[in-house]
Amino acid sequence: MPLKKNSFAGGFTSWNDSVATNTVIDWTEQLRILNDVADLITPELSIEEITATIYANVNHLIDAFQFAVGIYNEKEGTIVYKGMVEDGKQIPAFSVDATVVNEYSHYLAEKPVPLKGIEPRAALYVPLKLHDKVVGLITVRTIRKNVYQQHHLYILKTVGNFVVRALELARHSSKPLSKIEGGQKQWSWCDEKELSSRSKKALQQLTVREKQVLFLLATGLSNKELASRLYVSSATIKTHTLNIYQKMDVANRTSAILKAVEWGWVF
Repeated sequence: MPLKKNSFAGGFTSWNDSVATNTVIDWTEQLRILNDVADLITPELSIEEITATIYANVNHLIDAFQFAVGIYNEKEGTIVYKGMVEDGKQIPAFSVDATVVNEYSHYLAEKPVPLKGIEPRAALYVPLKLHDKVVGLITVRTIRKNVYQQHHLYILKTVGNFVVRALELARHSSKPLSKIEGGQKQWSWCDEKELSSRSKKALQQLTVREKQVLFLLATGLSNKELASRLYVSSATIKTHTLNIYQKMDVANRTSAILKAVEWGWVF
């Protein structure tokens, strides 16, 4: 059967070589896994580590025989793939021409040439956008046909948002004059007197313990490490982080840290 191209609103695209069949979806489990991915993707990770982390978890949601996060190199006009995983094995870094990176839908004008390895039977493509500019591309492919549905694209778009936020936070962390020791940014807490009235009012909604947890989140500690540092249970840390997310109107730790940086709470 010839390939059938499907385009969806929102800037992402897929194709299958036949129309996917409906299956029963456990949305609660899917949301739980996405929440775990959000907590795992942090700015301290390299692209290779981010790719491996997403692959290990997204495979429970999507048939990701091949998974890659490509970063757009504007100077060279290429998309650089580091750490692409195929069938559980990491593939050496490589790059592809990206002269039409801002017209990613052109990738599917006809059957794509394999990036590396397999001849795909189905694929998903989600551009990574930062400040309305394409900065990369998530690619998911499989040797199996008739597997992808529209909701899979939305899952990848959500994962792509986690990646973009981590990249943006990493960019903030590496600003000139940042205090760096051993390659790690040494975070500092703000002087509340220097905050704007809006930022100060938002910060005052957090308890002393929540401020402490938020600051430690920025250092990259896991929930287990946070619990050990503060001599409390992991369940208590989870409660604190959920309260922080609610008060800051964010969905995950990366968004919370990025918002804290934007509001001047940590630097």
